[in-house]
Amino acid sequence: MSFTNTLWMWLSSMPQIVVGGWTREYQDARIIWEQNGDLKYFNISSKVQRLFVRGGIVLSGTMLSVILVLFIITLDLYLTRAKLEQSHQAVFKALISSSFELDPSEATEISEDQMLSLAQTIRDRDMSIRRFVDTSMVAVEQENTSMKSQLDSSGLTEKVINIIQRNSPNGGFTLNNDLKSNPLLKGKVANELASNRSMREVLAALPSAMPLSSYSVSSDFGVRRHPFTNQPHFHTGVDLINEAKDDKVHAVKPGVVVMASVHSTYGNTVVVRHSNGIESLYAHLASMMVKVGETVTTDTLIGYVGNTGVSTGKHLHLEILVGGYPVNPQKVIRTAQYVQEIQNQK
Repeated sequence: MSFTNTLWMWLSSMPQIVVGGWTREYQDARIIWEQNGDLKYFNISSKVQRLFVRGGIVLSGTMLSVILVLFIITLDLYLTRAKLEQSHQAVFKALISSSFELDPSEATEISEDQMLSLAQTIRDRDMSIRRFVDTSMVAVEQENTSMKSQLDSSGLTEKVINIIQRNSPNGGFTLNNDLKSNPLLKGKVANELASNRSMREVLAALPSAMPLSSYSVSSDFGVRRHPFTNQPHFHTGVDLINEAKDDKVHAVKPGVVVMASVHSTYGNTVVVRHSNGIESLYAHLASMMVKVGETVTTDTLIGYVGNTGVSTGKHLHLEILVGGYPVNPQKVIRTAQYVQEIQNQK
């Protein structure tokens, strides 16, 4: 009988041996031996026999389980290493074929030197990209700080900024899987770039030209005493005195005329609707030179400075509204002009 058959028979009989040893009814036993003519007796109780056999079974089972687990782990590691090695080989073959313009089937053998060279090249490129990103992010963070400061100085509230952003003409579709897997869309880099774009869009939407070529301010934006009632009230615009030779009034930003009519208080009034929910109002005009629905630019003549409506003298009342909310025209236009100057210097 061969060793394999003997081993197999022994393994197949193991369950019966284990069950038999575990369930067996043990009897007290006595061991007798002779030493120098004297008989000696050693008693082994059934309880001790049972404890010894069952302990051996448990210990043997535990050892076999540990050995089996270690064998499975070793086998899994071996298979994983083999797959990883195949994957590395495929990657290196692809890199070599692309680097040396070879067909993938021709890149069958990869030397260790080639592997090391490719690995070093990839590492160098990765470091270069990281340095570029780090340097760019410093510039983006500095620009974001500057734009945030300009937005704060413009007096625009968070509510007004949100209105401008919501009215931005954007579109497109989103791939959820790409958003989850793309590392460029996660972390500080993505947040800084997204903030940069949002603030750029807000600042780009602001009007950047004054309606008069030369002017002085007779009444600023904010709380003042009404010129007729002498009671405190909120002045929703800014009153400009023309100091140029002509009285021409131009639009502060390209847009479409949505109102060109006589108002009981503002007199001859023109309202131009711009992008991102922004509107500009020009009041007390001597005459209006545009009609509703007309597209205008900063070079378009809106009308002439006048003294129509409820007014104490010849001037232009200018309002900038965002979603219907009045904002300080001087601060908004000054902010947009400053940002444009910075952009033109780059």
